[in-house]
Amino acid sequence: MHRVDIGNPPTSLHGETADPRVFPGFEVTSEVRIDSAPASAGATFIGSVFPRDGRSSLSFYGFNAEGTLWRVDTNPSCVGTVLTSVGGQPAVVILDSDARQDGQGPVSVTTATAFSAASGEVLWGPTEVPGPSAGNGLIFANTPKALTAGTTPGTLLDASTGTVVETPAGETALYEHHGAALIGSGTGFSAVDTGSGGTLWSADELTRLSGTTAGATVRFTGSYGPATGGIVVLRWEEQGKEPQDAIYSLRTGEPLGQLAGSPAGMAAVEESSGTVLLASELADGSQMNTAVRPDEGTVWTKSFARSARVTAAGPGVAYGELDGVAAKIDIESGAILDTGDFALPVSMLADGTALFPTKERTVYAVAVPNRQDTPG
Repeated sequence: MHRVDIGNPPTSLHGETADPRVFPGFEVTSEVRIDSAPASAGATFIGSVFPRDGRSSLSFYGFNAEGTLWRVDTNPSCVGTVLTSVGGQPAVVILDSDARQDGQGPVSVTTATAFSAASGEVLWGPTEVPGPSAGNGLIFANTPKALTAGTTPGTLLDASTGTVVETPAGETALYEHHGAALIGSGTGFSAVDTGSGGTLWSADELTRLSGTTAGATVRFTGSYGPATGGIVVLRWEEQGKEPQDAIYSLRTGEPLGQLAGSPAGMAAVEESSGTVLLASELADGSQMNTAVRPDEGTVWTKSFARSARVTAAGPGVAYGELDGVAAKIDIESGAILDTGDFALPVSMLADGTALFPTKERTVYAVAVPNRQDTPG
């Protein structure tokens, strides 16, 4: 795996495929053709392009409204990435392996390398890992998560250095985010700092939910997807009672709030403010959005009759489908700022640049916020 000349970049100035219903407040400047779902890290979007046109490698690209910034080529069997932070710098961890380019034969060595999201420069690695990420941070296992219903013991890496973090015998890494991780089992676990190895808190120290007794148990379910930012959602269970989900700070274990109903989709994280948006579904079918921050607790909650799906979050705002209508949401208050029959962004950068879907499945419109709509 190596950083290479950009070559034929996936970004272009042509925008013929852009959906004319792009949410108001944006101007389409270019488009990008990528095969993966786009991700964002700091001021950079990240996407991959499968081998084609004589290329045998899988290519990862970093890009923004200015164009393509960097390209990293790797083995086509290594499709997964992990977004992280290395010394406060947004980064992407890309895998490589010694598998044959034609996909035939075994893989004997897989490595992980962290690249700067801004420049594509190597920040640490390569570090040998047993296989792909399990989809819950810098945890790598030899069985893809999609192929097993259980938890496969994995190798945990420190976000700052890429070194392997040792886990006690019989325990496994459950979740990791920016250098903090949960290690243990389903109901017996601790949060650790992956750099120092020090314990941050343990499950038996957590504040129980009101209404539960000493017989209640708490466990990590991962029900809100691969990333919930600096917070963690844990489920309290007690015989004869309905399970209840509660929110805690990943770093401190401090209680931040309680979630009504059951999880409804993946979390949306706005990294600049640390805001995490969680959707839950109540028994009557209605849905609720809860905004929470690790250092503030629950910021607001809003209820909707049918749906509360957030598609992307950026500086000061989030976008989503609320009761079947596209909406722009104020991050600070939850107030709905605008609604209509508009296309919704699928990813956003810290400067407000957004990616919108187009008429072609693998093409996205790159759009910048109008000057008067730029936060600050």
